[in-house]
Amino acid sequence: MLKSFVIPSSEVPGYSPIYRHPDYKDGSHKNNYTDITTVYELFKTQDKVRPKEKFLGCRTYYPETESFGDYEWLTTTDVAEMVEDFGSGLDQLFATHAPEVVETTGQQPLGIFSINRPEWILAELAASRSRRYSVGISDVAGVESSEFYICTSELKIIVCSMDKIPRMLERIEHTPELKVVISMDRLDCTQPTPATQAFNVKTTELLKSKAASLGLLLTDINQVIEMGRVNPTEPVPPKPTDYYTLLFSSGTTGAQKGILVTHGSFVYSCRSSYLAVMPPDTNYLSYMSLAHVFDRFIIYSLMHGVVHIGFSCGNKALIMEDMQTLRPNVIGAIPIFLNLIYNRVTTATVDAKGVVGFLSRFGLKSKIKRISSGRGFKHAFWDKLIFDKVAKLFGGNIRLVFSAAMSLDPDVHNFFRAALSCNVIQGFGQSETMASGTIQRANDVSVGNVGIPMPGIDIRLRSIPDISYNATDSPCPRGEIMVRSKAIFSKYYNEPEKTVEAMDGEWLATGDIAQLNTDGSFTIIDRIKNIIRTADFDVEPESLEMSYSKHKLVDAVFVHGSMRAFELIAIVVPKPETFIPWAQELIGDSKAGLADLCNNKKVVAEMVAVLRSHELAENVSAPALIGAVHLEPLPFDKINCNFLTASLKLRRFLIVKHYDTIFEGLYRSLPSTTDANDSTSKNK
Repeated sequence: MLKSFVIPSSEVPGYSPIYRHPDYKDGSHKNNYTDITTVYELFKTQDKVRPKEKFLGCRTYYPETESFGDYEWLTTTDVAEMVEDFGSGLDQLFATHAPEVVETTGQQPLGIFSINRPEWILAELAASRSRRYSVGISDVAGVESSEFYICTSELKIIVCSMDKIPRMLERIEHTPELKVVISMDRLDCTQPTPATQAFNVKTTELLKSKAASLGLLLTDINQVIEMGRVNPTEPVPPKPTDYYTLLFSSGTTGAQKGILVTHGSFVYSCRSSYLAVMPPDTNYLSYMSLAHVFDRFIIYSLMHGVVHIGFSCGNKALIMEDMQTLRPNVIGAIPIFLNLIYNRVTTATVDAKGVVGFLSRFGLKSKIKRISSGRGFKHAFWDKLIFDKVAKLFGGNIRLVFSAAMSLDPDVHNFFRAALSCNVIQGFGQSETMASGTIQRANDVSVGNVGIPMPGIDIRLRSIPDISYNATDSPCPRGEIMVRSKAIFSKYYNEPEKTVEAMDGEWLATGDIAQLNTDGSFTIIDRIKNIIRTADFDVEPESLEMSYSKHKLVDAVFVHGSMRAFELIAIVVPKPETFIPWAQELIGDSKAGLADLCNNKKVVAEMVAVLRSHELAENVSAPALIGAVHLEPLPFDKINCNFLTASLKLRRFLIVKHYDTIFEGLYRSLPSTTDANDSTSKNK
């Protein structure tokens, strides 16, 4: 039986049949939670059904030692009161300083610029209370990026952590429309946080004075809450068609696109995931940037049940300490985070020498076999001997890990299922779908796929004959993933032509290529616009390959990247007439043949240096540097693997599959990724 339900007679030329979740064959949510249609209603329901329940928590901060203690909590009742008071205060600030609505949306935006913390969610809910929408700015955004977000979204009022204020004041000429800055931290410095370390009462008074001289109001969240408490206003709850948030895409090939999302779309998406897999009672650690969709998607999905949201302290080096303090039972994770932990843990376990390594490998194999056969995630002997120690790194209480953003390596996937004694499920979605799309079921222990359609989400494949992916391919149909649902975004901000390009009738064209596996699950295999996503950036490989191919030593290049590494790797086909004499002279052997030269370590190392020099000469951006190469003596069209289409385009999926082992070796040769450089803010 197929995991996905196929709508009978739904295929049309150029498209596969339509696939749905087997428990929701009519495409609806079966009236589950359908009375909740906005984020504001979702929170009010949480407060009504679960008053005084622990809701938002953060760790106590000790400024003397710059360390963190246990979690302190705000209840749903506390937050509900603060939302009303803060929302009332915002009403007054907007009325006085920014009464106009944005022409594109007919509503008013509120900027939020900080690490993940309770005030982030509080500000967003307070904005929703009066039909305003949030604009999240990533905490790691550079100066120009943050100013781009502020100007593009026409922000006039922004809520931010105190550490962001000096830079904003110094560069106010770049954001001239800004009228009010609300500090999440008290300006009297009576409640120290990591963001207030460099400040005292004297410096904050100077900030207020400078802001006033610039015609800018600088206040703090406590003062705004007090304004609202003294002069309450009536809420103006949003409608499902009102905008909930403005997201920004990752900007892979140019300027970032603003993605406008309605309340109805976002809540529909969250309801889909909750019905699919989310447990009803959760401790959740929020550490992935709230400016993007994934973390908010999980938080509001869990809000359909009982959820205690503990926020990371903001120091990436202390995320595991946060977990051990909170002891979450659900976490979201992108593959780079799991890869980092995997590399460290396996060094001390399955990759270790001697008895420890032998027992770890035997235990891992035994647990994977047990899990794959459906006999459960726990093993009394191996857990006590090995895996409980790994689980304790995550707090020892994990019941579900939700991984997205890119495909998870099967070895890493299996390892964490065994090590954490719980399921690790993959999903597929985009900002344009509010992170919804496909997901593995809670009892699915397969690897190498992103599951089946979520409840209420329609999925089909569109043939892309130019690159030989067809919905009629057998036994596995292949094509571009098309999504139809009420969760799809409203439009791109001020870019109607791009909105039209993204749609095929009522279907969103995702740009991702998938195959439908024989069991009815989907596997992501490629992109139409090929995008490399590394640990720290996105890049389009064709332009790089074109640049490298200009070099006199190079005939062809295939560039590859992964979120497990910061540098790119490449397969380089040398140009024999120039490469051979160059390489022979390099090693001092005039008789060496092409194959031997390609295998020579000195030649390979020098080719990396040559490409780096070429990058500088061609003005290739610094993040796109190649760190390791494999020299391939045979041209791509001579390798009997059907690498080229009729129009001589590379079939990237087949090349990646063919060189899988070589790629693994190249990645292992790159410098190790460190905590300091870890990037957990990529949106789906």
